[in-house]
Amino acid sequence: MVGETRLRDGVRVSGAAWAVVIAATVLAACGGGVDELVERAAAEAATTTSSEQGSSPAASSGIEDQTFTVGEHFWHSGFRVDIVDGEITSEENQLTGDVTRFLFLNATLENNGDDVGYFGPEIAIATSNNSYPSRFGSDMPDVPGGLTSQATFDFLIDEDFDLASAELIIGHGGESRASIPLSGSGDPVRLEPSDLAISGALSMELIDMTFTSASLRYDLPGRHRQVEDGKQALTLNMDVTSRNSGNWQIFATDLALIGPDGNAVVADDVGIGSLPGTDEGVTTPDLWMRFLVDELPPGDFIVKLTPGSWFIGEDGVTEATFDFTIGQ
Repeated sequence: MVGETRLRDGVRVSGAAWAVVIAATVLAACGGGVDELVERAAAEAATTTSSEQGSSPAASSGIEDQTFTVGEHFWHSGFRVDIVDGEITSEENQLTGDVTRFLFLNATLENNGDDVGYFGPEIAIATSNNSYPSRFGSDMPDVPGGLTSQATFDFLIDEDFDLASAELIIGHGGESRASIPLSGSGDPVRLEPSDLAISGALSMELIDMTFTSASLRYDLPGRHRQVEDGKQALTLNMDVTSRNSGNWQIFATDLALIGPDGNAVVADDVGIGSLPGTDEGVTTPDLWMRFLVDELPPGDFIVKLTPGSWFIGEDGVTEATFDFTIGQ
Protein backbone atom coordinates (compact mmCIF):
# COMPACT_ATOMS: atom_id res chain seq x y z
CA MET A 1 0.00 0.00 0.00
CA VAL A 2 1.44 3.42 -0.98
CA GLY A 3 1.97 5.60 2.09
CA GLU A 4 0.83 9.19 2.69
CA THR A 5 2.76 12.16 4.08
CA ARG A 6 1.35 15.44 5.45
CA LEU A 7 2.58 18.71 3.87
CA ARG A 8 1.85 22.22 5.03
CA ASP A 9 -1.75 23.33 5.72
CA GLY A 10 -2.70 19.76 6.67
CA VAL A 11 -2.68 18.43 3.06
CA ARG A 12 -2.06 14.67 2.77
CA VAL A 13 0.19 13.74 -0.18
CA SER A 14 0.08 10.35 -1.88
CA GLY A 15 3.13 8.46 -3.04
CA ALA A 16 2.73 9.83 -6.57
CA ALA A 17 2.49 13.41 -5.36
CA TRP A 18 5.43 12.88 -3.04
CA ALA A 19 7.60 12.25 -6.08
CA VAL A 20 6.80 15.77 -7.22
CA VAL A 21 7.86 17.15 -3.83
CA ILE A 22 11.19 15.32 -4.05
CA ALA A 23 11.68 16.82 -7.47
CA ALA A 24 10.87 20.21 -5.99
CA THR A 25 13.54 19.77 -3.38
CA VAL A 26 16.14 18.91 -6.03
CA LEU A 27 15.05 21.87 -8.11
CA ALA A 28 15.29 24.16 -5.10
CA ALA A 29 18.88 23.15 -4.64
CA CYS A 30 19.47 24.34 -8.20
CA GLY A 31 17.60 27.58 -7.65
CA GLY A 32 14.22 26.45 -9.12
CA GLY A 33 10.66 27.41 -7.96
CA VAL A 34 9.76 25.26 -4.96
CA ASP A 35 6.40 26.97 -4.31
CA GLU A 36 5.07 26.09 -7.75
CA LEU A 37 5.93 22.40 -7.34
CA VAL A 38 4.48 22.24 -3.83
CA GLU A 39 1.21 23.66 -5.12
CA ARG A 40 1.21 21.01 -7.88
CA ALA A 41 1.79 18.31 -5.22
CA ALA A 42 -1.10 19.61 -3.11
CA ALA A 43 -3.42 19.65 -6.12
CA GLU A 44 -2.51 16.07 -7.02
CA ALA A 45 -2.99 14.97 -3.40
CA ALA A 46 -6.49 16.46 -3.34
CA THR A 47 -7.38 14.76 -6.62
CA THR A 48 -6.07 11.37 -5.44
CA THR A 49 -7.87 11.55 -2.08
CA SER A 50 -11.14 12.53 -3.74
CA SER A 51 -10.82 9.66 -6.22
CA GLU A 52 -10.10 7.12 -3.46
CA GLN A 53 -13.10 8.21 -1.36
CA GLY A 54 -15.48 8.17 -4.31
CA SER A 55 -14.54 4.61 -5.23
CA SER A 56 -15.37 3.01 -1.84
CA PRO A 57 -18.17 0.49 -2.63
CA ALA A 58 -18.84 -0.38 1.04
CA ALA A 59 -19.85 3.16 1.94
CA SER A 60 -22.04 3.86 -1.08
CA SER A 61 -23.70 0.55 -2.04
CA GLY A 62 -26.29 -1.77 -0.48
CA ILE A 63 -29.47 -1.17 1.49
CA GLU A 64 -29.81 2.28 3.06
CA ASP A 65 -30.23 3.08 6.75
CA GLN A 66 -33.92 3.46 7.45
CA THR A 67 -36.81 2.92 9.84
CA PHE A 68 -39.99 1.07 8.85
CA THR A 69 -43.34 0.08 10.34
CA VAL A 70 -44.28 -3.60 10.76
CA GLY A 71 -47.50 -3.65 12.82
CA GLU A 72 -47.83 -7.47 12.92
CA HIS A 73 -48.29 -10.04 15.68
CA PHE A 74 -48.09 -13.78 16.32
CA TRP A 75 -48.31 -16.37 19.10
CA HIS A 76 -45.49 -18.73 20.03
CA SER A 77 -44.14 -20.55 23.10
CA GLY A 78 -46.79 -19.18 25.43
CA PHE A 79 -46.40 -15.56 24.30
CA ARG A 80 -48.27 -13.14 22.10
CA VAL A 81 -45.63 -11.03 20.33
CA ASP A 82 -46.38 -7.69 18.64
CA ILE A 83 -43.68 -6.48 16.23
CA VAL A 84 -44.11 -2.72 16.22
CA ASP A 85 -41.43 -1.37 13.90
CA GLY A 86 -37.88 -1.89 12.71
CA GLU A 87 -34.66 -0.06 11.94
CA ILE A 88 -31.72 -0.73 9.65
CA THR A 89 -28.45 0.90 10.66
CA SER A 90 -24.85 0.65 9.47
CA GLU A 91 -21.40 1.22 10.96
CA GLU A 92 -18.30 1.93 8.88
CA ASN A 93 -14.86 0.81 10.02
CA GLN A 94 -12.69 3.93 9.75
CA LEU A 95 -9.54 1.89 9.14
CA THR A 96 -10.78 -0.56 6.49
CA GLY A 97 -13.86 1.16 5.11
CA ASP A 98 -15.89 -2.03 5.67
CA VAL A 99 -19.55 -1.51 6.52
CA THR A 100 -21.46 -3.67 9.04
CA ARG A 101 -25.24 -3.57 8.81
CA PHE A 102 -27.79 -4.36 11.52
CA LEU A 103 -31.55 -4.80 11.61
CA PHE A 104 -33.47 -4.25 14.85
CA LEU A 105 -37.13 -5.16 15.47
CA ASN A 106 -38.92 -3.59 18.42
CA ALA A 107 -41.48 -5.89 20.04
CA THR A 108 -43.94 -6.22 22.91
CA LEU A 109 -44.01 -9.62 24.64
CA GLU A 110 -47.20 -10.69 26.43
CA ASN A 111 -46.79 -13.73 28.67
CA ASN A 112 -49.90 -15.93 28.31
CA GLY A 113 -48.75 -18.23 31.13
CA ASP A 114 -49.11 -17.86 34.88
CA ASP A 115 -45.41 -17.99 35.76
CA VAL A 116 -42.37 -15.96 34.75
CA GLY A 117 -41.31 -16.91 31.23
CA TYR A 118 -38.50 -16.28 28.76
CA PHE A 119 -39.20 -15.99 25.04
CA GLY A 120 -36.45 -18.10 23.50
CA PRO A 121 -37.43 -19.90 20.27
CA GLU A 122 -35.25 -19.96 17.17
CA ILE A 123 -35.76 -16.69 15.25
CA ALA A 124 -34.55 -15.74 11.77
CA ILE A 125 -35.34 -13.44 8.87
CA ALA A 126 -35.70 -15.12 5.48
CA THR A 127 -35.54 -13.22 2.19
CA SER A 128 -35.84 -14.36 -1.41
CA ASN A 129 -32.12 -15.19 -1.53
CA ASN A 130 -30.78 -15.53 2.03
CA SER A 131 -31.54 -16.04 5.73
CA TYR A 132 -30.32 -14.17 8.79
CA PRO A 133 -30.52 -15.72 12.29
CA SER A 134 -31.11 -13.48 15.29
CA ARG A 135 -27.99 -12.55 17.20
CA PHE A 136 -27.19 -13.73 20.72
CA GLY A 137 -27.27 -10.13 21.86
CA SER A 138 -31.00 -9.75 21.23
CA ASP A 139 -32.65 -8.09 24.23
CA MET A 140 -35.07 -10.73 25.59
CA PRO A 141 -36.22 -10.08 29.18
CA ASP A 142 -37.93 -12.47 31.58
CA VAL A 143 -41.64 -11.61 31.59
CA PRO A 144 -43.88 -12.14 34.65
CA GLY A 145 -46.96 -14.29 34.12
CA GLY A 146 -49.88 -12.42 32.56
CA LEU A 147 -47.84 -9.23 32.00
CA THR A 148 -45.95 -7.56 29.13
CA SER A 149 -42.39 -6.37 28.55
CA GLN A 150 -40.53 -4.65 25.73
CA ALA A 151 -37.91 -6.54 23.72
CA THR A 152 -35.62 -6.09 20.72
CA PHE A 153 -34.72 -8.68 18.07
CA ASP A 154 -31.23 -8.08 16.67
CA PHE A 155 -29.95 -9.33 13.28
CA LEU A 156 -26.70 -8.97 11.33
CA ILE A 157 -27.55 -8.40 7.64
CA ASP A 158 -25.58 -7.65 4.47
CA GLU A 159 -25.69 -5.15 1.61
CA ASP A 160 -27.87 -7.52 -0.44
CA PHE A 161 -30.63 -7.66 2.19
CA ASP A 162 -34.05 -7.43 0.49
CA LEU A 163 -36.61 -5.86 2.83
CA ALA A 164 -39.41 -6.25 0.28
CA SER A 165 -39.27 -10.05 0.51
CA ALA A 166 -38.24 -10.33 4.18
CA GLU A 167 -40.22 -12.56 6.55
CA LEU A 168 -39.67 -13.10 10.25
CA ILE A 169 -39.66 -16.87 10.97
CA ILE A 170 -40.23 -18.07 14.55
CA GLY A 171 -39.54 -21.66 15.63
CA HIS A 172 -37.53 -24.62 14.40
CA GLY A 173 -38.51 -27.16 11.77
CA GLY A 174 -39.92 -29.74 14.19
CA GLU A 175 -42.53 -27.46 15.74
CA SER A 176 -45.36 -25.21 14.57
CA ARG A 177 -43.70 -22.14 13.08
CA ALA A 178 -45.07 -18.61 12.95
CA SER A 179 -44.08 -16.17 10.21
CA ILE A 180 -44.90 -12.54 9.44
CA PRO A 181 -43.87 -10.28 6.54
CA LEU A 182 -41.76 -7.26 7.46
CA SER A 183 -42.74 -5.14 4.47
CA GLY A 184 -46.54 -5.43 4.65
CA SER A 185 -46.79 -7.87 1.73
CA GLY A 186 -47.22 -11.62 2.08
CA ASP A 187 -49.50 -13.79 4.18
CA PRO A 188 -48.75 -14.03 7.91
CA VAL A 189 -48.92 -17.31 9.82
CA ARG A 190 -49.87 -16.01 13.27
CA LEU A 191 -50.78 -19.31 14.99
CA GLU A 192 -53.64 -17.53 16.71
CA PRO A 193 -55.40 -19.48 19.48
CA SER A 194 -59.10 -20.29 19.09
CA ASP A 195 -61.67 -20.14 21.88
CA LEU A 196 -64.40 -22.78 21.66
CA ALA A 197 -67.85 -22.47 23.16
CA ILE A 198 -68.75 -25.74 24.86
CA SER A 199 -71.01 -26.57 27.79
CA GLY A 200 -72.36 -29.65 29.44
CA ALA A 201 -71.38 -32.24 31.99
CA LEU A 202 -69.92 -35.70 32.42
CA SER A 203 -71.41 -37.43 35.48
CA MET A 204 -70.92 -40.54 37.58
CA GLU A 205 -72.30 -41.40 41.01
CA LEU A 206 -69.30 -39.91 42.85
CA ILE A 207 -68.00 -37.26 40.41
CA ASP A 208 -69.27 -34.56 38.02
CA MET A 209 -67.19 -32.68 35.47
CA THR A 210 -68.98 -29.54 34.28
CA PHE A 211 -67.35 -28.12 31.15
CA THR A 212 -67.29 -24.33 30.81
CA SER A 213 -65.08 -23.53 27.78
CA ALA A 214 -62.30 -24.85 25.56
CA SER A 215 -59.41 -23.61 23.45
CA LEU A 216 -57.13 -24.72 20.63
CA ARG A 217 -53.51 -23.54 20.64
CA TYR A 218 -50.22 -24.33 18.93
CA ASP A 219 -48.30 -23.79 22.16
CA LEU A 220 -48.33 -24.71 25.85
CA PRO A 221 -48.33 -21.44 27.84
CA GLY A 222 -47.74 -23.20 31.16
CA ARG A 223 -44.51 -24.72 29.85
CA HIS A 224 -43.57 -21.90 27.44
CA ARG A 225 -42.95 -24.27 24.60
CA GLN A 226 -44.47 -25.06 21.22
CA VAL A 227 -46.31 -28.22 20.24
CA GLU A 228 -45.05 -30.56 17.55
CA ASP A 229 -45.50 -29.48 13.94
CA GLY A 230 -48.93 -30.53 12.66
CA LYS A 231 -50.38 -30.77 16.17
CA GLN A 232 -52.60 -28.61 18.33
CA ALA A 233 -53.31 -28.51 22.05
CA LEU A 234 -57.02 -28.87 22.86
CA THR A 235 -57.75 -27.73 26.42
CA LEU A 236 -61.12 -28.29 28.08
CA ASN A 237 -61.86 -26.13 31.13
CA MET A 238 -64.19 -27.39 33.84
CA ASP A 239 -65.42 -27.37 37.41
CA VAL A 240 -65.28 -30.75 39.19
CA THR A 241 -67.56 -31.90 42.02
CA SER A 242 -66.46 -34.85 44.15
CA ARG A 243 -68.88 -36.75 46.36
CA ASN A 244 -66.20 -39.11 47.63
CA SER A 245 -65.06 -38.19 51.14
CA GLY A 246 -61.36 -37.44 51.36
CA ASN A 247 -58.88 -36.37 48.68
CA TRP A 248 -58.75 -38.38 45.47
CA GLN A 249 -57.06 -37.97 42.10
CA ILE A 250 -57.93 -38.05 38.42
CA PHE A 251 -54.91 -38.90 36.24
CA ALA A 252 -54.23 -38.04 32.60
CA THR A 253 -54.42 -41.75 31.77
CA ASP A 254 -58.02 -41.78 33.07
CA LEU A 255 -59.12 -39.50 30.19
CA ALA A 256 -59.39 -40.05 26.43
CA LEU A 257 -60.58 -37.97 23.49
CA ILE A 258 -62.32 -39.75 20.62
CA GLY A 259 -62.33 -37.84 17.34
CA PRO A 260 -64.75 -37.85 14.39
CA ASP A 261 -62.75 -40.67 12.76
CA GLY A 262 -63.11 -42.87 15.84
CA ASN A 263 -59.44 -42.65 16.84
CA ALA A 264 -58.71 -41.98 20.50
CA VAL A 265 -55.83 -40.18 22.25
CA VAL A 266 -55.00 -40.15 25.95
CA ALA A 267 -54.81 -36.78 27.72
CA ASP A 268 -51.41 -35.10 27.60
CA ASP A 269 -51.87 -33.43 30.97
CA VAL A 270 -54.52 -32.51 33.55
CA GLY A 271 -54.76 -29.56 35.90
CA ILE A 272 -56.72 -31.40 38.54
CA GLY A 273 -54.43 -32.67 41.27
CA SER A 274 -56.01 -34.00 44.46
CA LEU A 275 -59.79 -33.49 44.59
CA PRO A 276 -61.36 -32.86 47.99
CA GLY A 277 -64.78 -34.39 48.51
CA THR A 278 -67.58 -35.06 50.97
CA ASP A 279 -70.76 -37.10 50.84
CA GLU A 280 -72.66 -33.88 50.06
CA GLY A 281 -70.13 -32.91 47.37
CA VAL A 282 -67.32 -30.35 47.09
CA THR A 283 -66.86 -28.37 43.86
CA THR A 284 -63.37 -27.32 42.78
CA PRO A 285 -63.50 -24.66 40.01
CA ASP A 286 -61.14 -23.74 37.16
CA LEU A 287 -59.63 -27.13 36.42
CA TRP A 288 -58.63 -28.43 32.99
CA MET A 289 -57.63 -31.38 30.82
CA ARG A 290 -55.46 -31.16 27.68
CA PHE A 291 -55.06 -33.34 24.60
CA LEU A 292 -52.41 -33.10 21.88
CA VAL A 293 -54.18 -33.82 18.62
CA ASP A 294 -53.69 -33.52 14.90
CA GLU A 295 -54.89 -30.17 13.57
CA LEU A 296 -58.57 -30.72 14.18
CA PRO A 297 -61.14 -30.96 11.42
CA PRO A 298 -64.66 -29.90 12.36
CA GLY A 299 -66.81 -32.63 13.77
CA ASP A 300 -68.17 -34.40 16.82
CA PHE A 301 -65.88 -35.37 19.69
CA ILE A 302 -66.24 -37.44 22.84
CA VAL A 303 -64.40 -37.13 26.15
CA LYS A 304 -64.32 -40.40 28.03
CA LEU A 305 -63.54 -40.74 31.77
CA THR A 306 -62.48 -44.12 33.17
CA PRO A 307 -61.46 -43.26 36.76
CA GLY A 308 -59.73 -45.29 39.43
CA SER A 309 -61.75 -47.59 41.65
CA TRP A 310 -62.13 -44.86 44.30
CA PHE A 311 -64.61 -43.07 42.03
CA ILE A 312 -66.71 -46.18 41.30
CA GLY A 313 -70.01 -45.87 43.16
CA GLU A 314 -72.43 -48.46 44.43
CA ASP A 315 -74.09 -48.53 40.99
CA GLY A 316 -70.94 -50.15 39.56
CA VAL A 317 -70.63 -47.70 36.61
CA THR A 318 -66.98 -47.55 35.54
CA GLU A 319 -66.97 -44.83 32.87
CA ALA A 320 -68.79 -41.75 31.57
CA THR A 321 -68.66 -39.61 28.43
CA PHE A 322 -69.25 -36.03 27.30
CA ASP A 323 -70.06 -35.16 23.66
CA PHE A 324 -69.24 -31.81 22.01
CA THR A 325 -68.85 -30.37 18.54
CA ILE A 326 -66.10 -28.24 16.99
CA GLY A 327 -66.59 -26.01 13.94
CA GLN A 328 -70.13 -26.87 12.93
